[in-house]
Amino acid sequence: MMKILLVQLPTSHLGAGEKVYPLGLSRLSGTVPDSVEKKVLDMNICVDPWPALNEALTQQRPDVVALSFRNLDPLAGHQASYLSSLKTAALVVKNQLPDVRVLAGGPAFSLFARRLMEEVPQLDVGLKGEGELIFPLLVQPDPDYGSIPGIIWRDGGELVLNPPGARIDMDTLPPMDLGAFPPLDYTHGNAYVAAMGIEGKRGCDLWCGYCLYPFLGGNRMRLRSPVKIVDEMELLHKDAGIKLFHFTDGVLNRPADHFEALCRELIRRNLDFSWTGFFREDSLTRDNLDLAKKAGVVAVYFSGDALTDHGLELLNKKMTREDILKASRLTAEQGVLTMCHFLVNLPGETENHVKEARQMLDELLAIHHAAGNLGAVIFNHIRLYPGAPVTQKLIRDGHLDPETDLLYPVYHNPARGSHLLHEFEARCHSAGVFSRLKLDQHAMEVAK
Repeated sequence: MMKILLVQLPTSHLGAGEKVYPLGLSRLSGTVPDSVEKKVLDMNICVDPWPALNEALTQQRPDVVALSFRNLDPLAGHQASYLSSLKTAALVVKNQLPDVRVLAGGPAFSLFARRLMEEVPQLDVGLKGEGELIFPLLVQPDPDYGSIPGIIWRDGGELVLNPPGARIDMDTLPPMDLGAFPPLDYTHGNAYVAAMGIEGKRGCDLWCGYCLYPFLGGNRMRLRSPVKIVDEMELLHKDAGIKLFHFTDGVLNRPADHFEALCRELIRRNLDFSWTGFFREDSLTRDNLDLAKKAGVVAVYFSGDALTDHGLELLNKKMTREDILKASRLTAEQGVLTMCHFLVNLPGETENHVKEARQMLDELLAIHHAAGNLGAVIFNHIRLYPGAPVTQKLIRDGHLDPETDLLYPVYHNPARGSHLLHEFEARCHSAGVFSRLKLDQHAMEVAK
């Protein structure tokens, strides 16, 4: 019998209490045929992950090892890279089992597929993009790599990138493998983020200037039936005890009719759980926020990304400062816990832009002050990715060396404005923000 080991590589700060359920790998696990002996390992929930990997290899001696590489780095200005996790795991596997087939995939791998195959020669095959339709073809005793779409593989000494295949119909997503990856292994200890993700859609048509989401999920939205979404949430709630979910959609409340149908389905079933997600400010209305409250929303995440008109235009956000302020007024009126994300020290900012940003931040703090519903304002610098419009503009304008290696964390943070993130965080601390951040406490208050 063929044997396979599925491994979620460590892509979180070791020792951090917050855990994230490996949604993608769990779905792939469910596609492995019953004729294949399967073992799984999520290194992120191991106290010491590397001995755990060594033990799994020793005990099972698999024929195939599939490595899921979810994140390149922790973002938030950190200079750490998770590439060492991929390199080390591949080395450990091949050193112990030289004849094993090593597969790699995941969002981080997909962004740099060819480069990572070059950097990590122990990888035999890479899966670029979605895996649900492709992975079962790879889990064969002797797969014909030349006929499998969306993979990069070694043909002798050459790397071959096959053309992409069809994207999956969201209503045909394979179920999560809850036996292999028990959700309750992830739900103890999280206070700031929901451990369990739910997919309502894939793809994005917004083309924000820093973002590669359209490259990963497609440049149009593929919607999943609200009934199927809530079916999965109900199953996880009743069978696995999940009480808090986070929608993994790039934007949850677009298109509005799909979002409102989802809320109505949640209301109709009257289930006892809460959820969070990222909302687009200019698509939020009083009516659909009211629907979301009745449907169990416990926190709204906004990603306005810029505090100035200059920044909104630069990042191609296709909305205004007034859209951001209006959305904050709505969540303040409704008392919904709100998290706001902004990028600071943007390209081309002048002192007048900085003054405008300070004023905008103060307006937002004032809006939420009386309601006491602002859980956090998260500030970051732009993480530069190859091919992103902002990255290309910086290269064209001579502000970024085109030879800069963007596989590793590179942020746009010129010295002149490098203090702004800390200044803005201090303004939020002095306004009492960050004291209401814990989602578990807020969920209990809502339930009372």
